[in-house]
Amino acid sequence: MRVSLNEPGDCMGNWIDITRTLKPGIVHWPGDLAFELRRVATLTGPSTANLSEIHTNVHAGTHVDAPLHYIDGGMDVASLPLERLCGPATVVDVAQEGDVTAEDIHRASIPPGDRVLLRTTSGRLWSKSTFDQQFFALTADAACLLVEIGTPLVGVDYLSVDRFDAGDAPVHRILLGAGVIILEGLDLDTAPAGRYELIALPMKIAGADGSPIRAMIRTK
Repeated sequence: MRVSLNEPGDCMGNWIDITRTLKPGIVHWPGDLAFELRRVATLTGPSTANLSEIHTNVHAGTHVDAPLHYIDGGMDVASLPLERLCGPATVVDVAQEGDVTAEDIHRASIPPGDRVLLRTTSGRLWSKSTFDQQFFALTADAACLLVEIGTPLVGVDYLSVDRFDAGDAPVHRILLGAGVIILEGLDLDTAPAGRYELIALPMKIAGADGSPIRAMIRTK
């Protein structure tokens, strides 16, 4: 049976793919290994096959941060409870230019227990060919409020929940220290504000502090 494959951001029935496509040239954090796909064997006849290998950082493209990323002794990717990565989620549209604040979180009236996906103006930066240090992130007070209301997961549409110049990554430490899982690099361009069901599954890599994921949402 022929199956039509959807590009990121397209609807698959009720599902919306919110994953950035991993490909050579995708924007990456300065100093991280750029994504590379290498063909190491080719299909040339009987008993042959195409075979590729990838070279990249575990925080490439759309990815999950496990607590181990910043918390000594924290859970690795293979230990993450899947129920935190899947379930009810609220997309919050932060339309103004600037970091996401506690007031933005208050104003969104997020249902208790919902995962929170933050759609900001930084999503537009993926159209640039190079990393932009001026992306918007979360303030520490926003992170503290998300922990206070029991959010199990927070997602953002650029490459970090912390500002580029954040120093000791306070937002990462607040969220991961409280067991809140972080998704970064989401494609929320076609996801209006509202409530959804989220599925975001990483590779099961023992000892890893992060992993690329395939993430999708559908309207509840």
